[in-house]
Amino acid sequence: MKFPLRTLLAALAVGTGAAQAADLSSVKAEPAPASDDWYVTVSGTVNAGPSYPGSKGYSIFGYPSIRLRRVGEREIFSAPDDGFNFAFYNDGLFRAGVVGRLVGDRSVSDNAALRGLAYVPYSFEIGGFAEVSPVSWGRLRAEVRQAVTGHSGLAATIGGDVWQSWNRFTLSVGPRAYFGNDQYAKTYFSVTPTQAAVNNFLGGNLTPYAAAGGLTGAGGTVALRYQIDDNWRATGYGNYQRLSNSVGASPIANSAGDGSRNQWAYGLELSYRFRTTSPIIPGLF
Repeated sequence: MKFPLRTLLAALAVGTGAAQAADLSSVKAEPAPASDDWYVTVSGTVNAGPSYPGSKGYSIFGYPSIRLRRVGEREIFSAPDDGFNFAFYNDGLFRAGVVGRLVGDRSVSDNAALRGLAYVPYSFEIGGFAEVSPVSWGRLRAEVRQAVTGHSGLAATIGGDVWQSWNRFTLSVGPRAYFGNDQYAKTYFSVTPTQAAVNNFLGGNLTPYAAAGGLTGAGGTVALRYQIDDNWRATGYGNYQRLSNSVGASPIANSAGDGSRNQWAYGLELSYRFRTTSPIIPGLF
């Protein structure tokens, strides 16, 4: 395991190596407020996930997060692998807005078996999300994100979650489907003939391969929250993604690249909530 600079930068990357500063919450109503007070939730998360898409090795990421909610407003459920989001519309049943995610970089230092491949910088993806919660214990969510740095491709995540609370515990679980266009697949999973020749010359085993976009993987996320007291809570979570189709067949995600089609990520979040009349960024979350 490594402790790279991405400790702060990877605040949005989990799933493929990268993880989001989400605040796992059960959906429940608060008593009507006596004033315009706000709840501010400050969190710190430690996540262990793949060093890059298709990696068998892991890196450890750490990141902070902050969430705001008016006292008396319903608390919105959020899964640990949600992208960082800003809702422009929320009527209780349907939410929509902008979403962002950060994917860590990929370099030869992550894996010597990748010698000869191009360095892929940190990728910041930005786009939109839509979410519907037809019941108080479940939701469906979709994110579509275009990378403006790094891989420069289009990526999407579609999934859902159900949750149940027992005393101080809340358990959530849900499936995920992951998509990427040709540019995304090419950046992380293709090997040109020249790259393969250089890799073989340097002792590697990569062969030429042209990856195509589409469904890139499927899996799920599970999380367990424990409400320590009225202000403190801890959340442990895990995410699994099985790379599929064209990207799953890439030598980068298999033994030739010392990679793996099985992508696991784990994390632990500790949150503290306090009440204030002066929120830092009113209405941001």
